[in-house]
Amino acid sequence: MTAITLRGGMAWDGLADGLVDAPLVVDEGRIAAVGTDTGAGASLDVSGCTVMPGLIEGHAHLCFNAGNDWRAVFDNDSPGRMLLRMAAHGRAMLEAGITTVRDLGAPAGLAIEMRDAFASGLAPGPDLLVSGAPITTTGGHCWFMGGEADGELELRKAVRARVKAGVDWIKVMATGGQMTRGTNTLAAQYSVDELRAVVEEAHRLGRRVAAHCHGTAGIRAAVEAGVDSLEHCSFMGRAGMDRDDALIDRMAANGTVVSPTISIGYRRWRDEGQRKQRAELTRRLLSAGCRVIASTDCGIPSVPHSALGAGLEVLAELGGLTPVQALRLATSTSAELLGLPDRGVLEPGRRADLLVVSGDPTRDLAALSRVRYVVKGGEVVFAAP
Repeated sequence: MTAITLRGGMAWDGLADGLVDAPLVVDEGRIAAVGTDTGAGASLDVSGCTVMPGLIEGHAHLCFNAGNDWRAVFDNDSPGRMLLRMAAHGRAMLEAGITTVRDLGAPAGLAIEMRDAFASGLAPGPDLLVSGAPITTTGGHCWFMGGEADGELELRKAVRARVKAGVDWIKVMATGGQMTRGTNTLAAQYSVDELRAVVEEAHRLGRRVAAHCHGTAGIRAAVEAGVDSLEHCSFMGRAGMDRDDALIDRMAANGTVVSPTISIGYRRWRDEGQRKQRAELTRRLLSAGCRVIASTDCGIPSVPHSALGAGLEVLAELGGLTPVQALRLATSTSAELLGLPDRGVLEPGRRADLLVVSGDPTRDLAALSRVRYVVKGGEVVFAAP
């Protein structure tokens, strides 16, 4: 693997409030030096650019096409066509500077095949953490992915089957969802004891549990059961938002990861009251000390797979965050909370997953859309024309 020295630009290390002078040296797939030019290897001119850690997307669905016809496309795809679709979406994410992705819902066999193909270099794409088919009740949210299980015994067997197949995370649907007709988004799909069985079995086998939860009842059950991350966590109730501040404080005290799936799709919201409530919830989660990561639920309608950068702009707006604070949630913070200590920060010894953008994203998040280079594992995998 050829050494590379990125010269002429600035660098943001994933932690600091501002930039430092490049150069940055990459050797054997790792960062060898930051701020010191050792003269190693080939030179890459990054003048006028910022070098930063590759972005981490905390909640994606590579098997969905981000269109309003998503269900018809999903139902009519053959396994081969779906795998090709997932590969195309992964490549688009990589070329947008997203070098690590947690995919939280796809047919299990295809998700694992795609992860391994990206990891081996058989296809260009980000590093994947996969859950396979979400565990759900009979007829529950996303039942069509093949993850139906009822009762504690079936739930334990479902966890064991996924671990045997080789998944990285366990995903469970704690509430219904708006993308599955006939499910109740506000109600808990599983009891606390059932969810606890999922958590116990997953933890016994060295996996963590991500719980899809919109309604407050489902969030409460998931927290009581001890899940590791709460997906969406939107505190929906019959009269609108049903925020439970005491529960939020408990989530913070427990160290539960919150993956709020805030995306560019929020730009479509015309209800100012709804936008205000979501902003207040986001700020409450952050001010309480909840361990928040950046995520967009990309693949659902109108949320392209490559739009994490734009999602960070929305997250910063709703959460009252500076650009640097938002960037941390998609780099160093996500790496820490998702258990990826080898990335997310520019320092010697870390994996060389890098994004090079024109301009200064620590002042203007729109710079994330101006991708010049993407480096994955020390190799330049994308260079803008």
